[in-house]
Parts: sequence; C-alpha cells; structure tokens
Amino acid sequence: MNMKYYNLLAVLVFAGMIACSGEKKEDSAKEETVETALPDEANEVTVMTLKATDFNHELASNGKLSARRHVDLRFESTEPIAAIYVKNGDRVSKGQKLAELSTFRLKNKTAQAKDALERAKLELQDVLIGQGYALADSARVPSATMQLARIKSGYDQAVTQYELSEYEEKMPC
Repeated sequence: MNMKYYNLLAVLVFAGMIACSGEKKEDSAKEETVETALPDEANEVTVMTLKATDFNHELASNGKLSARRHVDLRFESTEPIAAIYVKNGDRVSKGQKLAELSTFRLKNKTAQAKDALERAKLELQDVLIGQGYALADSARVPSATMQLARIKSGYDQAVTQYELSEYEEKMPC
C-alpha cells in the first residue's frame, strides 16, 4: 500500500513540473510577440507636389469623398421625364441642361385652355348682346355691366387658365 502512495505522489509531482514549465513558455512567447509587434522604428512617409500627370501606381486607401456643392433637381411641373442628358459623376456647369420633361400634356393643356377661352369670349359676347351691347363696342359698356358679364361668362377665369398653361408650357425644364 505504501507503494501506491509513492507512485501517486510521483505522478502528482511530475504533473506539477509539467504545468509549471508550460506557464513559463507562454509568458516568454507573449513577451516575444509584444516586442515583435511594436518595433522602435518610426514609419516614414514620402510626399510630393501634385501635378496633372498619369498615375501608374495602385493606391489602396479608405475614406469618404464628397462634392463641394450639392444641388437638388426639381421641376415645377409633375410631368414625366423625357430625356436625361448627364449621368452620375459627370461634371456639370451652371445653366447646362440636365434633363427634359415630356411636353405632350402641357401642350394639350394649353390647347384646352385656349378652347375654353374662345368659348368664354363667345359667352361674354352673348351676355353683352343680351344687355343690348356688342363686344366691339366694349368701350361704351358701363364698367359694372362689363364686370358682371365677364364674371357670368367665365371670361376672366378662362384668360387666367390660358396664361398659366402657356407659361407652364414655355417654362424651361
């Protein structure tokens, strides 16, 4: 029985020696890693004056690039875009045409407003004739009667709609 205790004691002492020797190796390995990761030499950087020339070297860098000025592109009309003359990243100058809207609906709206204006003019003439005046003699019509005839015929509203649709059609886009 004594022999068992000696063997057990020998195994424990041997295991302790192995464990202690492993710790020393890890500490020395850590020390070597820290020393090799942090060299005492300073990093050198070279600079040069920027000139317009071909650049034949590969450059890997991180960062963000942003434009000097940003401009939102907005149209006053909600028509579909017919053509776009630039692409993302193109350099543009002030006054340059970037895109164009479809003008079919705008032209159609102007034609309808012109037709409504002509009908309002006929209605105005009809109202004035009903009052005993002719449209050609509009200077002789009293202002109160003329104002009433213009409102009743819708002439003023038709003129306004025609002018607005004409402006929208001619507006640069």
